[in-house]
Amino acid sequence: MPDPRILFRLGTAGWSYADWQGTVYPHPQPPGFSALRFLAEIFDFVEINTTFYRIPSPRLTQGWVQQIRDVSAFQFWVKLNRAFTHENSSDELQSKAFTAAIQPLREAGKLAGILAQYPYSFHCTDANLDRVDRLRDFFRDIPIAVEFRHRTWNRDSTLAFLRNRRLCWTNIDQPRLSRSLPLTSLSTGSGVEYLRLHGRNAAEWFSGSGRDARYDYDYSAAELREIACAAVRTHSRSGSPVFISGNNHYKGQAVRNLKTLKQILEAMMPQIKLES
Repeated sequence: MPDPRILFRLGTAGWSYADWQGTVYPHPQPPGFSALRFLAEIFDFVEINTTFYRIPSPRLTQGWVQQIRDVSAFQFWVKLNRAFTHENSSDELQSKAFTAAIQPLREAGKLAGILAQYPYSFHCTDANLDRVDRLRDFFRDIPIAVEFRHRTWNRDSTLAFLRNRRLCWTNIDQPRLSRSLPLTSLSTGSGVEYLRLHGRNAAEWFSGSGRDARYDYDYSAAELREIACAAVRTHSRSGSPVFISGNNHYKGQAVRNLKTLKQILEAMMPQIKLES
């Protein structure tokens, strides 16, 4: 299990990217190479992206556990299937299937929680609040981080709603366009904090040019210092650990940026200890 003294836990959004060969992973790869194991020796967690597109078999998730079982502090955040967040077609059968799929992670103590990522088109309405409310009915005793991207959610009533249901507000960094949520440092006191870094590629964010172009962004040192300050403020609100995920994955930029961010946070540690 993770050391509770580690205030900031860094990880990437996924690990299976063709453009990471030779940029993040060695190329050619040695016999028996495991990309997941490689990341587990660098970071504290990883997000599982494939669960968004299809619910995996327990056998598959058990295989992931086996690859990193002896890395005691390493955990997974599992992205909730799109039926719950994008299609409004979820039901109890799907929730049971999803719960069964991630059970091997839970049994091994490797499940940090579920990430429910809603799209920009998902605005704050009564109907959408009802959809979010059902998450706690579906997954009663699992930590859940809820990610909104539209500015209509940035209000005190949303935080109260999430707090009453023990749901984590996910702070995000994304291109500052239209009605997009800005970078926040909010907390609902759920016992865990989350910050996701999507990059700031404004030119490609709404262009429809594809995933790689959208998340093609290399943060500057000044931008990473801004993000570090937001993470510190978030932690200071609750005292809970902050999971920081890099989703600007194109050509391994997330990996490089997270390493720099870690150095910045470590340099701030004396101040962080005073604030916490």
